[in-house]
Amino acid sequence: MKIVVDFRKFDGVVGGVERAVFEVSRQLGRAGHQLVLLPKASRLAEVEQELAGVPNLAFVPLDVRSHVMSLRNAWIDGTWIQAIAGRLAADVVYHPYNWSFPFRKRTPTVLTVHDVIPLTFREAMGLVRNRLLYRPGMRLACRLNDRVVTVSHFSKEDMARRLGVSGDKIRVVPNGIRTPHPHRPSLDADLAHRFGLQDGFVLYVGGIHERKNVPRLIAAFARLVRGTGYPGRLLVTGRISGAPYQERMRRVCEQVVRRTGMEGRVMFTGFISDEELDTLLRRAACLAYPSLYEGFGIPVLEAMNAGTPVLTSSTTALPEVADGAALLVDPLDEEAIAAGLAHLIADPRLRASLVRAGRTWAASFTWERTARAYLDLFRELSPRAPVGPS
Repeated sequence: MKIVVDFRKFDGVVGGVERAVFEVSRQLGRAGHQLVLLPKASRLAEVEQELAGVPNLAFVPLDVRSHVMSLRNAWIDGTWIQAIAGRLAADVVYHPYNWSFPFRKRTPTVLTVHDVIPLTFREAMGLVRNRLLYRPGMRLACRLNDRVVTVSHFSKEDMARRLGVSGDKIRVVPNGIRTPHPHRPSLDADLAHRFGLQDGFVLYVGGIHERKNVPRLIAAFARLVRGTGYPGRLLVTGRISGAPYQERMRRVCEQVVRRTGMEGRVMFTGFISDEELDTLLRRAACLAYPSLYEGFGIPVLEAMNAGTPVLTSSTTALPEVADGAALLVDPLDEEAIAAGLAHLIADPRLRASLVRAGRTWAASFTWERTARAYLDLFRELSPRAPVGPS
């Protein structure tokens, strides 16, 4: 098949959406399918470097002039992408970013919507005009695209309920997880020195957005320390400054640390690399991930894959993603989070059971499986395309 990938919104930061695009492109290119990626011209070199050595890939850089969220710009962009797909005789267009509008459609389209978090946590959209446009814009995008992919059954139900999208139009294709970096003792020693770590710390992964529930986790950790004498630290990874909401939440977190007397016991690492994360996961007593809302929850699976027991929330997509291989707690109940951490840290049988189940479960989330699911959907929309390899 020939697949056009609309990658105009890549801004140089490799988050969950970008990782999925790169990994699915690798899998399909290696399987013999032709992919044409459309990054903006200013990011072409980065995309080519990330996918260097992958066969059957081509790149068409685009001069993207506007980043303003508006239906006028969406109309122009949607028409433009369809024209390119037509000239290339593509079988399907894949839109991995949710703000994509294929007007004047000639080539079938697939849109991926990982979640609809801005409908619950509006600050995720930043500008007020973006918040006002999000719901009608997403409804239109889902209507215009032939199929909509999301990453969990929870997200599918949430989209159907809140955007009015027919469940028949939405397909669930879970993400894969990356292969961990091999253990490097020198990095292990460097991180231990940098953060003053000993084995047995509690690890949180994922930044400090409001929905991530970090202030409540800090307060629960303080309860754990006071109630059990736990000697370890809480390590909070991810960016904690930059955007206005990050600055606000950083101040809130720091206030909770001071109020609970956890100075020196709660560490904020800032951004860390994937290799550093893998090293920390191997040494942690557990991953604490009591998020209020997730459309999927990659950190849960990455921890399981590393052999780290997981405490996470009993809400949104997290029970689905954990599938019984994590300890679930009410994320709104500070005492329940503290009790869950105490149980997980103190009970070796529970830890061993969760580690075994977690490794087995996480092993099924491969990018090969994700790519095959996308390919099946692409073929469904373009049945006259050459069958080619699977």
